[in-house]
Amino acid sequence: MDFSQELTRRRLLFDGGMGALLASMGVRTECPEELGYERPELISGIHSSYKDAGANVIITNSLGMHPVKLAKTGRAENAEKWTRQAVINAKAAGADFVALDMGTTGEFLRPVGSLSFDEAYEGYRLVAKAGKEAGADIALLETMTDIAEARCACLAALSAGLPAAASFTFEKNGRTLTGGTPQCAAITLGAAGAMALGVNCSGGAQAMFAPLSAMLSVSPLPIIVQPNAGLPITDGGGNTVYPDGPEAMLPHMQTILDMGASAIGGCCGTTPDHIRAFASLDLSAPPAPAWDGQEYICSARAFIPAKEALSSSVEIGEADDLYDLEDGECGLITLDDVDDIPAFLLEAQMATYQPLIFKTDDMDKLACALRLYPGAAGVVTSIPSPLPYGALRL
Repeated sequence: MDFSQELTRRRLLFDGGMGALLASMGVRTECPEELGYERPELISGIHSSYKDAGANVIITNSLGMHPVKLAKTGRAENAEKWTRQAVINAKAAGADFVALDMGTTGEFLRPVGSLSFDEAYEGYRLVAKAGKEAGADIALLETMTDIAEARCACLAALSAGLPAAASFTFEKNGRTLTGGTPQCAAITLGAAGAMALGVNCSGGAQAMFAPLSAMLSVSPLPIIVQPNAGLPITDGGGNTVYPDGPEAMLPHMQTILDMGASAIGGCCGTTPDHIRAFASLDLSAPPAPAWDGQEYICSARAFIPAKEALSSSVEIGEADDLYDLEDGECGLITLDDVDDIPAFLLEAQMATYQPLIFKTDDMDKLACALRLYPGAAGVVTSIPSPLPYGALRL
């Protein structure tokens, strides 16, 4: 079965949490990904329990497998072999699909942090390639906190031949940790080539309503929703527990389906019992489309209808001019006048939250700018379609 085609036929049920479940079993480790290699029967057993509960998509135990993340505990050299084993463990459950879990690096990309796009990209590509070779069906970019990093991971997965679904977690203010909106996450990852979007972790199931609605309003892509079992609390023994049981979550999961989610599952604190309860819901019919067909360009924090972009644009000569852009405006940058495009784009991200439009007939310059731009850019050009990286011709 093809994953994307199956999403048009029925709604899929993903599995539930892994880390909190291991903790509740008394398993303590500084590197959960290592367990898949050192104790494969333990991880395979959990995967099988989710499949038996009704999950038809099993997520690998590989959330922190990026070499940059593994390097924090001196395990970076294990990324490839552990990824392959993680997929083998998940496939052993016999579910319809295996999703390769790819989480954050634990670092911020430049200019917010010090991690380069290329270093993040190569690490994600290494993991995605190993997962693809081992038989994963999709890459699930999960619990993403930064649109730029999620986009980088998506491009890397696609370059390794693995379709990607990008799932974000949002703070109480409705934005990612680095300030991205659900709409901009959806628009950016759609342009990057993601085959599905997602919302996971965050708070409980009710916390999924707002970002789900926002994503549905600007994107035609299927959306996967995997909430925590409520916000974690500490019990009398000092243990972290999640308060929402299966029955408490069930009506909210029904609302999520009614709103238009294409797939559901669970994140932190959810168990096979939660997934068994979710399996009782009607997952037979795919949702009706909610997107009105309007296209947008965006940065990580602001978006504007493509049909309004040029009329709202301001020509930019120097990066410092971007500081003067106001809400609702776009910066129009003639790339032929830019000597160092990577450096310019780093400056641009610090100077404005507004979307950018690139003008050039030089394919090399355009491809360089679009590869690095952490949004969905508009383009003014005579270069024939299609344009690289999902950019919109204005």
